[in-house]
Amino acid sequence: MVSDTVKNQVFARLGCQSSEAKLLGGYNQHVFEVNRGEKLVVKIEEESAASEQGVLSECEWLSYMHEHGLRVVRPLRITADTYLNRISEECFFVVYEKVEGAHVSPQDKDVWNHTLFEQWGEMMGKMHTLAKTFQPVHERPQWFANRLFEEDSRSVDPILLEKLQQYHHAFKSLPVSDDHFGLIHGDLHHHNFLRKEDELTLLDFGDSEYHWFAYDIAIAVYHTAQTVPKGSARKEFVHSFFQSFMEGYSRGNPTAVFLSQIDFFIDYRHLFSYIYHSVYADMSQLTDQQRKYLDEMRLSLQKGESYLGFPLE
Repeated sequence: MVSDTVKNQVFARLGCQSSEAKLLGGYNQHVFEVNRGEKLVVKIEEESAASEQGVLSECEWLSYMHEHGLRVVRPLRITADTYLNRISEECFFVVYEKVEGAHVSPQDKDVWNHTLFEQWGEMMGKMHTLAKTFQPVHERPQWFANRLFEEDSRSVDPILLEKLQQYHHAFKSLPVSDDHFGLIHGDLHHHNFLRKEDELTLLDFGDSEYHWFAYDIAIAVYHTAQTVPKGSARKEFVHSFFQSFMEGYSRGNPTAVFLSQIDFFIDYRHLFSYIYHSVYADMSQLTDQQRKYLDEMRLSLQKGESYLGFPLE
């Protein structure tokens, strides 16, 4: 969590009052909305959590997508030469345009429907198509350089760490052509886009990395499945969601040749998510329900159960 001292320095640099800043969230409670004549979003980073290279590469990727017509949140330069604004050797901040719109609720059946799922899929497909032509100055990381893999993982069951290594070994046999592998969002669930007047804007590219396109789709399926309780209703919903999502995706990226990999990556996402929360979550701050959910994840993974319990196709 960002200290009050750092927040005050950032807001003073922007000519804003700390008392007027609105916390928007972020895994480390580090994203704020400010108003200095126009509404802006400010993300405050610490070097321990985000590198300068990582932030600049994210901004470059966002700018490229925006220039090519994809609705994404746009980074802004508040000085002429850079997106990155240093407060100290340890801290810096980035400013983004404030996107109008609202998050979509799965309970809002007027919006949470096939039309949305197709649109969501089409935007992901367009993003993957743009990734094939993107030639960055600042490279996003490869999947194996994900900072999670460099963290102290002694709190994680060794059996599950071994399963992670087995997945990574299996990755070596997957094709890495431009039609299979490239720059992905890495976390495009329904909390990471905003909707306004039937238009979606994609947010939060901090997890963007070079990975298999099938994994990006698997992430969307995995997190969407969690909106429906286990059982026949989930199975029916997930199949319907996947069909609509892929109808849209294939319009955005007509060369989708990797459908058989998606089930594999859904189970990988389940393991990755458990390890991520085990490493980064402050267990003392979790609710009883959250601890129970993590325990259920661990037991399911130890048993080697498929997350969905059924194939997508």
